Amino acid sequence: MPANPIIPGELVEVESLSAWIEQEGGGDPFASHVRLSGDEAARADFTLLELSESQVDRCAFAACCFTRASFTDVAFSGCDFSNCDFSEANFTRCTFLSCKFTGADFTEAVFYRVELRDSTASYAAFTKAKLGDVDVRSCDFSQAHVAEVRLVRAAFDDVRFVGTSFFRTSLAGVDLTRCQLADIVLSDEMGELRGCIMDLYQAAGIAQRLGVEIKD
Repeated sequence: MPANPIIPGELVEVESLSAWIEQEGGGDPFASHVRLSGDEAARADFTLLELSESQVDRCAFAACCFTRASFTDVAFSGCDFSNCDFSEANFTRCTFLSCKFTGADFTEAVFYRVELRDSTASYAAFTKAKLGDVDVRSCDFSQAHVAEVRLVRAAFDDVRFVGTSFFRTSLAGVDLTRCQLADIVLSDEMGELRGCIMDLYQAAGIAQRLGVEIKD
């Protein structure tokens, strides 16, 4: 099911999220029907932010705190959220295009009807997150921590999983044939892979880890 964020045609142009919250919300972290463009912030506190029916373009938030924030019907494009804290955040009907989440923390975050395109989440942490109806394409999840994650109708296409940890994350029903898999981290029993879909080359790599000798 596609994300399809519901965003009105008329949006208020905003250059600073912090200033908008202070001036328009009286300090309460709520914003709606805005187009946030070119904002830059470092180590800012956006805890419990509620952003809805909006666009966020070309913004750079370095090591900012978005703990327990809520994003509904938001389209993100060309944004950098490196090392930001999104723990326990909620994303509903959101799209991300050409965004950067290097080292971001999504521990126990919830994603529902979310699309991620041409983006990087290398070294990001998704521990105990919940992903439902999520579509990820042409993204880099190298060295990401995708452990104890609940996946429901999650699709991955042209995703780089190099050194990625799937420890205790069931990949049953997930098609990985169009993804790059290398040195992924699994439990000793490799039960995470039970029921997933791989091509012959990928399956051979896993078999070798189990000590199986493969003849040409």
